[in-house]
Amino acid sequence: MGNRLQPLTKEQIHIIHNAAMRILGETGVAFRLPEAVKIFEQHGFRTDGDTVFFDESQVLNALETVPREFTIMARNPENNVRLGGDHFAFGPAWAAPFVIDADGTRRNACLADQENMCRLVQTSEYVDFAAGSMAVPAEFAPEEAATRMLHAAITMTDLPLISNPCARENGVEIAEMAEIVWGRKAAELAHPVSIVSVNPLSPLSYADDTLEGLIEFARNGQALLISSMVLAGITGPIDIAGTAAQEMAESLAGITLAQLINPGVPCVCGGTSCASDMRTGGVSLGGPESLQLTAIAAQMAEHYGLPCRYGGNLTDAYSINAQAGIESALLMAAPVISGAHFIHQSCGILGAYAAVSLEKFVIDEEVCGMIKRAVAPLDISDAGINTDLIQPVGSGGSYMMQPETAMKCRTAFFPANLTCRSTYEDWTAKNSGDMVARAAEYVKKRIESYEKPDIDPGVERDLNAYIERKYNN
Repeated sequence: MGNRLQPLTKEQIHIIHNAAMRILGETGVAFRLPEAVKIFEQHGFRTDGDTVFFDESQVLNALETVPREFTIMARNPENNVRLGGDHFAFGPAWAAPFVIDADGTRRNACLADQENMCRLVQTSEYVDFAAGSMAVPAEFAPEEAATRMLHAAITMTDLPLISNPCARENGVEIAEMAEIVWGRKAAELAHPVSIVSVNPLSPLSYADDTLEGLIEFARNGQALLISSMVLAGITGPIDIAGTAAQEMAESLAGITLAQLINPGVPCVCGGTSCASDMRTGGVSLGGPESLQLTAIAAQMAEHYGLPCRYGGNLTDAYSINAQAGIESALLMAAPVISGAHFIHQSCGILGAYAAVSLEKFVIDEEVCGMIKRAVAPLDISDAGINTDLIQPVGSGGSYMMQPETAMKCRTAFFPANLTCRSTYEDWTAKNSGDMVARAAEYVKKRIESYEKPDIDPGVERDLNAYIERKYNN
């Protein structure tokens, strides 16, 4: 038996494709910005007011210019990230207005939280990106908060960046800061230095501020993560297949616009669609429907030759509990196993995107490490199997004292930091299974061990001056 997670036949892929094309061609997508509608009209698309209608050939022609793989540059070239094809990467928590502390208290995020998230990201073995918005500080106005968060991510880490939310001013700002760091205009660099999350407003529309951001980021050559969050039963059909088709239509519409603006600009499709809580009208991220949508999106992206985004260590829970563990692990493993390339929100999220937790960050990080180890190719060869070792040990022997075991005992298996796999006595000695307490100790250790990565003093001076000019005049 092959993959059981919603495997699609070729016929089913074409059914979903045809449904998405029918949605785009007959219902259309509302682009609530005249500048965006004008771009479509200049390329021969049919419009009616702010609604744009797409012929299948127009969509497929646009998709031809999307790269199947692309690189996002880091300040330290050793940390460049490749997305697409066989390459996948994990991003941290993003855009959380609240922090939930180890004791369960929820509070407004502050700049110190963003800075501590930067320290955790920089010291992580498994997270591939930093982000301009990990914990959104409440002590600043939104525009200044965005600038200070991005400044922290650039100066305190040397990783590729997930940009601040998709708005024109944030697109301008990432380009201006990139020019300070790399000495050239962002659009002239060989690769993007950031990826921005572009979220349609389901059902079947894009808001004006989102479109302004999409246009700005695309013109500056920055990668676009164009992904819907359709709530089945509220902003999309209650049937999961219908929600999947709508999600794909919304994502393809945005990708088409990006390619009209700047053919070849990297784009990632997909989403984080899920079931609705029909009692409250809220999201239900942790249900099995999210896994079904993940598998469908990955297969549709492969059909179109596009990199795909889905999932993350996501949960509806507001504390680090059994529910959070179950939901996060499933929603993290499913996209990697299904073939997604960018897993956003991989570490630290609680409360369905509303809050970030430093303790959950390090717990989720361990899940990321286990998943990366699980999908890493094994050495399936005569040397890797080594029957010459098996034969002398024979029946009833032990491999414990074999030289090969001694050579590899510290590296052969995943080095768990927080999960406990020992004796009952060891378990009781380690807070009696209180993983949150262990995580809190580990967060403290990581923050204390953080060392700021090298940065050219002139570049840092100019970045500091950039903030001074904007907010201290």
